[in-house]
Amino acid sequence: MRFKTLTAWLQWLEKLHPVEIDLGLARVMLVAEHLKLRSFSATVITVAGTNGKGSTVAALQALLSQPHNHLTAPKVGAYTSPHLISFTERIVVNGEELAESVLCQAFEDIDQARIQTNTSLTYFEFATLAALWAFARQPLDYILLEVGLGGRLDAVNIVDANIAVISQIDIDHESWLGNDREKIGFEKAGVLREGQLAVIADANPPQSLCQRLDDLACDVRWPQQVAGANHHHGFDIVSDSELLNWHGVDSQGVRQSIEHLPRPKLAIESWSAALQVGLMLNIFGAVTQQPDSEEVRSIDVASLMANIQLAGRLTTYQLANRHILLDVAHNQQSIQRLANYLSNNEPKQSRVAIFAAMADKDIAAMLDLMLPLFDRWYLPALQNCPRAATPDTVRQLLIERQQLSESSQQDPLQGKNADLSVDVYVQMMAKVEESLLEAIHSTTQNDKIVVFGSFYTVGEALTAINAAKAGNLQL
Repeated sequence: MRFKTLTAWLQWLEKLHPVEIDLGLARVMLVAEHLKLRSFSATVITVAGTNGKGSTVAALQALLSQPHNHLTAPKVGAYTSPHLISFTERIVVNGEELAESVLCQAFEDIDQARIQTNTSLTYFEFATLAALWAFARQPLDYILLEVGLGGRLDAVNIVDANIAVISQIDIDHESWLGNDREKIGFEKAGVLREGQLAVIADANPPQSLCQRLDDLACDVRWPQQVAGANHHHGFDIVSDSELLNWHGVDSQGVRQSIEHLPRPKLAIESWSAALQVGLMLNIFGAVTQQPDSEEVRSIDVASLMANIQLAGRLTTYQLANRHILLDVAHNQQSIQRLANYLSNNEPKQSRVAIFAAMADKDIAAMLDLMLPLFDRWYLPALQNCPRAATPDTVRQLLIERQQLSESSQQDPLQGKNADLSVDVYVQMMAKVEESLLEAIHSTTQNDKIVVFGSFYTVGEALTAINAAKAGNLQL
């Protein structure tokens, strides 16, 4: 074996291919065919989109793991990316992360196949093949595959899915996917297949995506209410209640509803997509009437929605009597969702931002949305992440956006002048961990600390939080 530890393998993989991102299926398909990793007896569900992919996979994983139909203990494999702390988070079988020793064997077999086929692979392509390698070695009922980037040329797309899910589409990764929603929609539509079951969870789908659905004669369901449609899909609020009703269309084209559901911890759009997939797979079973009780479904959807959570998606931690909110929002659409959450669901209190993002993002637009919501900003450098914007770059953008905001208002933002207040409001830091400690020391009990901007930012914060809770980091 080339390496005996997962750490050594990953360090090697980071430098193996000439570039980090190299879209295209020819190389990875060659190795996959050599290893016989392109066909599965399990039902394969591919999830593409800009935002909400990970949450959709998490909701699907929760639903499909429940006993249904003839399956008393359904076996589910899930592949997601990126990870927050450990690479093993990416490949999960029956709720358990793949052991490092198993991953090492997967990498060894893939490496040998790569050599035998004289093929170069990227880090992500190695990871995708490792997931397929693991899924091929045990009986599974469902395989969930999250697209990493785009869809058409993403390594995940070497597998023909039984159901394709496309979540919300927004402008992101423009260098690879294009700079408007039509171009990006076309790339996402690349996961579709002729006659395939498809779930489109975007309320305003690009025309390029709709055209592809028509060209392939896909059997489509829309779990979000599409503008101009004469039907109602997705969630609505029960009158005079905090509860929700959900509406979808089953495999026979019949409208179905699931009623009296709580507001979920995961994104509501992700749950809507997952429930629609469940309907198409007929996993909910018949509704049964119990004597003197309400109707009961075989799967307790309400309990799942109330309890299933995904790290880094509007997740809150308590540390040193501070509320720390982690969210992987990293583009304008997801930042808008975070801003709405803070504005509508959080009491107005002192808020501190810990923010770092990739240099290829529209950081200025992200800052415009968040500027009014925070009293202080900490801008850390991300560790081992050359794609990240430097703290000084973000600082300059923050000052510019603050000045523009002040000049457009009769009353300056927060009653301060940006040139004079920058040292108070903005502080550059060497690490996310250092930012977190400084934020804790500079706030009072019950103040809110919000960490956002990228998976890397949240991952480093979560590592620090875990270390502090284990007593390995002095607060």
